[in-house]
Amino acid sequence: MKSKAPQFKTRNLQQSRREILNAAFGEVFSKGFQGVSIDDILKKTTLTKGAFYHQFPTKLDLGYALVDEVIKPMIIDRWIAPLEKYENPLDGILVQMKTLIGGCEPAHLRLGCPLNNLVQEMSPIDKGFHKRLQIALNLWIDEMDKHLKRAKKSGFLKADVKTKQVAHFIVMSHEGFYGMLKGLDDPKIFTALYESMKRYFTTIES
Repeated sequence: MKSKAPQFKTRNLQQSRREILNAAFGEVFSKGFQGVSIDDILKKTTLTKGAFYHQFPTKLDLGYALVDEVIKPMIIDRWIAPLEKYENPLDGILVQMKTLIGGCEPAHLRLGCPLNNLVQEMSPIDKGFHKRLQIALNLWIDEMDKHLKRAKKSGFLKADVKTKQVAHFIVMSHEGFYGMLKGLDDPKIFTALYESMKRYFTTIES
């Protein structure tokens, strides 16, 4: 019986941490990291301020955890893992773009990309954020590169294509799509951007 208590406590701590992170993600995404207070976040949870500080001694600790525990897994879940089911990863990249960006609600698009928002807001002013956001971007690029290498090995890409360069371009395009749609506030712009990406892919396909 004694061995079960720590396990139960651990589960509760994990649930509390996840509840805080989920609430914080929504608040930071809509208002920016600097525009959100701990009290704002706690209002979206069932937890006390003591429970918050037990998990995150400072607001910066919470921000770092958002990058490491929410945004990095989100990159894999949304943009990388779905490519596994495509024989030609380029097909999957286009499908994900059309589904997750082209099919996104305009109100959601106006908020931009969570990763890019934090890069713009926090990377220039905090080294801890800068390091973690850099790692997140490199994770995205490296994982994309693995799929492009697979495409090249399978004969879908030209032999002289430098997959790492293409991976950089694709990730930049994702972030650029969000930036343009957020800045211009016109979802129809997606079609022009998407068609440009399709045309680019035809130049590297074998």
